[in-house]
Parts: sequence; C-alpha cells; structure tokens
Amino acid sequence: MRDGYRSGLAMLRHLSAWIGVRRDGGQTRVSMVDGLAMDSNWNTTSTGTERASAAVRRPDLAACQRGRQTRRRPAGRQAGRQARFSYSTDGVTFTSLGPAYTLNNDWPVFMGYRYGIFNYATSSLGGSVTVNRFDLTTP
Repeated sequence: MRDGYRSGLAMLRHLSAWIGVRRDGGQTRVSMVDGLAMDSNWNTTSTGTERASAAVRRPDLAACQRGRQTRRRPAGRQAGRQARFSYSTDGVTFTSLGPAYTLNNDWPVFMGYRYGIFNYATSSLGGSVTVNRFDLTTP
C-alpha cells in the first residue's frame, strides 16, 4: 500500500460503514469509519468519519496484504440490529474496534446491507493489496 491508500471490508447501503487498513504519512493503521451516506440518486453526500483506529506494525501489514488479517462482524436485515467491527492479525484473536454500527431500513425500497471488499487511492495511483480469501459465516 502507498500513502493515501484505503483497503478493507464495508457494509454497503445508502448509509455505510467500513473497517480496514489505511496508510497516511508513512504510518499504517486499522480504522473503523461510519457515516458514509448517499442520496436517493446514489450521489455521495458524506465520506464518513473515522470513529476509531489502531496502529499496526509493518509485519502486520504484510500479513494483511497476504490475506491473513480477517475482519468480522454480524449483519442483519432488521432495523436496529447492530454490527460490531473487529480485526485480527493472526486470524484467531480478534480485537473490537469502534462503536457498534446500527443498521437501518429507512430506504424507500429496502435492499439489505451488502458486503464489499475495497481498495482505493486518495492520492497517487500505483499501490496494491492482495485478498486471498473471503469467508462469510453466520454465528
């Protein structure tokens, strides 16, 4: 990852949240962001607010790039249910990050939340991440 890169796992809808790795100023951290919003024409009205973050060492970043860092949280289709974000650098021990994210269904046509794996640049292009595996299980 290069400076300005973001990569992670999102819960997508007109109101969204994500957890992932971000790199800025040569520093790498895991972040939880919520408050991303779109209007009824799918135009972005808010890029969200970072609610929590934790520094990760360079060896942890390498593990993330090889797909060994896992992100998990329960999801639901009912208003009022909460998603909790956590991360792991070994795929076994998870650390909670940020507040619970309350799901909603106030859209004219409720479509439920979708999962999304993403990687994007906020500045120059040229970096990359590798996702080797994505598992979805129910508790």
